[in-house]
Amino acid sequence: MDIKQTIKQEIAEALKILGEQIPINGNNAQSSTAQTIYYGCPGAGKSYEVKKKTEGEHGENIIWYKKDKDNNYIKVENPSDKEKKTLFNNIFRTTFHPDYDYATFVGCYKPVKNGNDIDYQFIPQVFTNAYVTALKCPKDRIYLIIEEINRGNCAQIFGDLFQLLDRTNGVSDYSIKPDTELAKYLKSQDVPYEELRLPANLHIYATMNTSDQSLFPMDSAFKRRWAMEYIPIDYNNNKASGFTIKVNETEHKWVEFLKQVNYMILNATDSEDKQMGEFFIKSSIDEKEFINKVMFYIWNDVCKDLYSSRRISPLYFMRIDDPKDGERDYFTFADLYPVDKGSLRLLEGFLAYLKKEYREKHPDISSAAQQEDSVTPESN
Repeated sequence: MDIKQTIKQEIAEALKILGEQIPINGNNAQSSTAQTIYYGCPGAGKSYEVKKKTEGEHGENIIWYKKDKDNNYIKVENPSDKEKKTLFNNIFRTTFHPDYDYATFVGCYKPVKNGNDIDYQFIPQVFTNAYVTALKCPKDRIYLIIEEINRGNCAQIFGDLFQLLDRTNGVSDYSIKPDTELAKYLKSQDVPYEELRLPANLHIYATMNTSDQSLFPMDSAFKRRWAMEYIPIDYNNNKASGFTIKVNETEHKWVEFLKQVNYMILNATDSEDKQMGEFFIKSSIDEKEFINKVMFYIWNDVCKDLYSSRRISPLYFMRIDDPKDGERDYFTFADLYPVDKGSLRLLEGFLAYLKKEYREKHPDISSAAQQEDSVTPESN
């Protein structure tokens, strides 16, 4: 242990006497916010942001543990990939969904085979596992990550744990009494069991996709107990800037398309939530994946309400540039199938239409930037 870490430990011990707590693990110099919801449009990098804050750029913040015979948590330094399969770490992750409930979050009694007999034991779930680890390892930062928090019934899932989310210096202001089953389990783990109170080293991060309509309302009393951090679209992201869309052997820059289509989405819906983030796709894609993922999203989540059999709204932008004589200037998602010369022509016309509309509304775009919008086909 170096001198800096020793000093941090001594400071932490002194503050503990005064009733204060700070994280001291040198690998985890993160924000002191106890619980934060990261929100934004689909593909904006919310999960990546949480991963970077908890794991670090290269996993350097992950702490690996094993249990000894006395149920103590022992750190394992630099375990091999094979060893990791038998260990656990300081990051606990779950994803909310409509059928997720309190028992799935905290734990419950389940049948367990004991030789030839069936026994019932309390099986802890993600919250309890994170909570116990935080109590066992008070000097380490422990993370509970909830993906898609707005897709579950938070009132049902958290139950009386909701009371614990009021925190001062990271510690719950109010305690609650655990259920009998949970209390027995906590006692078996040699941690306080008569009351629950979130410790300062347990951090809860959640992600929320703002384009999805929550299946269950997340009331203001729940939301105000979280710090909220918006993740904006980053058109200059180095990785996403290398993605391309290949249509009929021509590659188009993904981020340039993204700027153009997001402008049209905002203009049509007056909603930033319906826009796409730079990581809506994870790599360069061909026309088939472009149709099935990107075009389907545009049709199903953005344009469908702007179209009917009787009329085409001016805001409906699934259109093509320079239609032929007798040809419609608009198309529907079904028109893109089968994927053949006809549908590829629609895609090319669509890309041209977006580019034209965007440039008409953004005359400050230089001619040099216009020339870089598409990449010429490889000569092989």
